[in-house]
Amino acid sequence: MDSPWALLNQNLIDFQGHVNNNCRVIDLHIHTIASSDGQHTPEEIFALAGRHGLKAIAFADHNSVGSLPEGVRLGKETGIEFVPAIEINTFYSDLDLHLLAYFIDYEGTSVQDWLAAIRVEKEKQALGRIARLRESGFVLTEEDVRRHSGGKIPTGYSYLKAILDRKENKEDPRLKTYTEGNSARSPYYRFYHDWLKGGRPAYVPIEALATPGVIRQVLEWKAVPVLAHPMDTPDAVIIGLIEAGLMGLEVYNSYHSVERVKHLEAIAGEHNLLMTSGSDFHGQKMKPDIEMGRLQGNEMFLLDALKAAKARLDAAS
Repeated sequence: MDSPWALLNQNLIDFQGHVNNNCRVIDLHIHTIASSDGQHTPEEIFALAGRHGLKAIAFADHNSVGSLPEGVRLGKETGIEFVPAIEINTFYSDLDLHLLAYFIDYEGTSVQDWLAAIRVEKEKQALGRIARLRESGFVLTEEDVRRHSGGKIPTGYSYLKAILDRKENKEDPRLKTYTEGNSARSPYYRFYHDWLKGGRPAYVPIEALATPGVIRQVLEWKAVPVLAHPMDTPDAVIIGLIEAGLMGLEVYNSYHSVERVKHLEAIAGEHNLLMTSGSDFHGQKMKPDIEMGRLQGNEMFLLDALKAAKARLDAAS
């Protein structure tokens, strides 16, 4: 039987075969160095977007709005429309779900205070993950992880780098898949999925980040909540999140097969959800299989619908 990662790689191949590489319009899920696993500065992202001919982009860093002021400035200077966003790690029924919040008021006191409180919880989570990884037999310390997170909230990159840099782990056979095996092409992303996400050995949920509560918080900010890359999220979970106020699905994403896109389109149509298009670009060093803007369905009307939803939220206040 093929491994899950072999199947994912095939999905990418099959899906990208349906993409017109000359038609890049929007990409509403891009990471910068404000994410500890982001490779590029805001300036570099806009330069890449310009070379690809993108008309609109969004920064959606992990639990951070650090690059959004620069994004707003660069959007005005370059003429590339910019959407301020954030990607928040949440959990629901022991699933690790990522929630995108579009048009977030990143300078607002409520947002800043909430992010500060969540950072405290994320730091506690990091300690819990380190403890569980150590219980699993890896040698690493909090200092090791902090060194590789660069003062930002740790991601899969931070933990795997901390482990690989320790000579005590060099002969651990479990690491070979990330250095020379099936996962070596995108090791940090795959380490996260193997060890840190819901149901994995080092998974540590944060009660304050239960998905329904985060959706409600995002709506209080008058931002638009969209479920990021729901490549394997059960339909029942999506329905539950709609009842909590979820407004959209990232239907068009680098991880989705053609079949998954069709299924998500059907769910969005049935429940009157927004559909968004985002690559989850981190940079070629971090996720070499993911290219900015290379997506099916990356049409401007999707952004127009997102902006209309934001206007409705503002009008309801």
